[in-house]
Amino acid sequence: MHVLIVGAGLGGLSLAQTLRKQGISFEIFERDTDADARFQGWAIALYSIVDALVDSYPADLPDLRASVDHLAPLKLPAQITLWPPGREERVGFQDSPDQPLIRAERSRLRRWLSTNIPIQWGKRVTRIDNSDDGVSVQFEDGGSAHGDILIGADGINSIVRQHLLNRPSSDLLQVVPLATVIGQLDLSGEALKRQLALGHSGYMCIRPDLGFVTFTGLHYVAADGESARFYWNLMQFDGDIASEDHWLRAATGEQKLAHVLQTTRGLPAKQREIFELTAPGQIKHETHVWRDVQLDAESLPPGRVVLMGDAAHAMMPFRGEGGYHTLVDSLVLGKALGALAAGDRFEDVAAVRQAVAEYNAVMLRRAGQAVRDSRNLNMNAQRFGPDGLPLDPAKVPPIVPLPDVEIVLGVGARLGGA
Repeated sequence: MHVLIVGAGLGGLSLAQTLRKQGISFEIFERDTDADARFQGWAIALYSIVDALVDSYPADLPDLRASVDHLAPLKLPAQITLWPPGREERVGFQDSPDQPLIRAERSRLRRWLSTNIPIQWGKRVTRIDNSDDGVSVQFEDGGSAHGDILIGADGINSIVRQHLLNRPSSDLLQVVPLATVIGQLDLSGEALKRQLALGHSGYMCIRPDLGFVTFTGLHYVAADGESARFYWNLMQFDGDIASEDHWLRAATGEQKLAHVLQTTRGLPAKQREIFELTAPGQIKHETHVWRDVQLDAESLPPGRVVLMGDAAHAMMPFRGEGGYHTLVDSLVLGKALGALAAGDRFEDVAAVRQAVAEYNAVMLRRAGQAVRDSRNLNMNAQRFGPDGLPLDPAKVPPIVPLPDVEIVLGVGARLGGA
């Protein structure tokens, strides 16, 4: 069996690794010219799938945690703090032996997933032909490829999805009614220590009483352990965000920052500091209009063309659920493809349709719930495991009191005491 993967993001690369371990032939194509052509995002939380990822990939990949941890070289456990109204003590999620949590810097994770994967760069799909016997892909550069199965892992504006459904992305993408202002800044010294003390990996202020949610996240720590890059989002429900005359479209960095400072004035001083440290030039210029995609099994024909990740269930980046579910897709789909490869079942189109229909049904039910939960900023969303099924309650990462520790900067610095 030969599998064609369109899209070398996290999902496509993860699937490629599962195929490589199983000895299944594949090719993977990416429209970008190289790995640095586009910003890859900030960080993603890996929690209930850490062991399954490692077990599903070949043994020649370097250590996952050492390769992708956004806190390295600091010796701090990944930790996300939740600040609901009226709570002074810190609670949230923290990495532990019983509940592993890795907060992975996304470009490092992509680089790790690329280990020994021959990505074909600059391959923009222009045409797809599929039949009961196989799939052919034509590329803008004149090249082509033929395989038994085609995987569309090509993101929210998927060309593969457009071919499969015969519908443009504009018919499927739904605006999320959420206005967002984003800032990004570098910190060092005592300011860095104060932010890490609020939440090693990030912290969320959930304030329905004030009309907003904020998330402040660590992107990565510099190699010397003395400085770090942070990002933050201020999110407010706004049904007019897609309007051409929405005020954010013409607002300057100064105006956006002034809005943020005015909106968050009711927060405690320590939770406001990140906004007050931000300069107007550190506010993202573009207006972020989040869109999501929610398909149903009836509209997704099972066959030799299969969707995964954002191509099947794009969602706004709340809690990093989009990337998480993309990785779950890769694990589940990798097993389904392995079963088709066994005994050459892939040659029987009826067997292919049955396997893909089963994958689609479970995937869309799971991810559809995640799309809705992300849209509604639901912190009590259902958690799913590496098999794509709801997690046993005993395995759901618990919200726990978070210990305060001394923050020590620098390479090789050890975790301080309480």
